Amino acid sequence: MAKQLGADRKRSSASLPEAFGAELTERRTKAGWSQQVLAEILGCDINYIGQIERAEKSPTLGILIGISTVFRTQLSEFLQAAEERVLKSRSY
Repeated sequence: MAKQLGADRKRSSASLPEAFGAELTERRTKAGWSQQVLAEILGCDINYIGQIERAEKSPTLGILIGISTVFRTQLSEFLQAAEERVLKSRSY
């Protein structure tokens, strides 16, 4: 099982980058992957995955395509899920 240090904390999803990071964290942990495992799959640095999840950096197009591929979803569906998180955070 993936180490969930901080992954189970409720995070803000007020912006699309924050919501995207939260969605990525949720899907990664549901898959049972650590940030290290996802970074290895995507061919990037573990720190970069953490920065995306914390909305400190935006993913490149190549990483976005990789994320949609490894989670077997269309990129548009992944982004829609993030957008829905933003809308939910604004309705409270």
